[in-house]
Amino acid sequence: MTTETRPVLDLLRERRRELGIEPLAATLSQRRTILQRGALIGLALAGAVAGLCAVVLLQHAVVKARMGSLQAVEAEAQQLDTLLAARQQKLASITATNTRLATALTSSRTSAALLAELQLLTPAEVQLTAAEVKDDNLTIKGRAFDPFALVRINALELQLRRSPMFEQAEVKLQRVEREKPLSPNPAGPQRTPAANPAEPGPLGFEIRAPFAPVTPGDQLTLLTRLGSEGMAQRLRLLRQEGLMP
Repeated sequence: MTTETRPVLDLLRERRRELGIEPLAATLSQRRTILQRGALIGLALAGAVAGLCAVVLLQHAVVKARMGSLQAVEAEAQQLDTLLAARQQKLASITATNTRLATALTSSRTSAALLAELQLLTPAEVQLTAAEVKDDNLTIKGRAFDPFALVRINALELQLRRSPMFEQAEVKLQRVEREKPLSPNPAGPQRTPAANPAEPGPLGFEIRAPFAPVTPGDQLTLLTRLGSEGMAQRLRLLRQEGLMP
């Protein structure tokens, strides 16, 4: 079977000859080979792009799976952090409560230790009528008898300032006034209103003494000095258990 050759109109034939380029007819005869070659190149490029896309999609799936596992780990870590924070808060609350209880059990501001300290500090011929503790302050009321009633009051104020239980610079004499005359009571140290109103009465006074912060070591020394052996032993046990520093 013979292939019919059709004439090809080539307007640039002369120009092609001058430039040494093959005639258009020869070029057209090779177009099938050129098209096949182009198709193969295009298919190769398309295959390469498809392979690259497949690799990218696979890598994306792997990264997504890893991100999912990391998110699960992060969520678990957040739950553990929340649980740890809650337990730490609970532990801090329990520790603070135990510390307050331990401090209250061994505080030198208790009635026994405080009364023992006031008994040691009160000079002769000075009668305490009231001792009130409010927050961190102690208010003492009483009366001092002549002679030298004012000197006795000043001596009590100085004794309170020297005590480690109170703030030295904050102990203040709030009030001093002359009261009605009193006479000795045969039944005890208390005095009753005198029959002769012309005699000078005692000096009533009021002293405010803020409590000083006391370390457990100083508090143990203070309790021992006051003879509060039970409280001192209790403080030693609490320090051994780590409930107090």
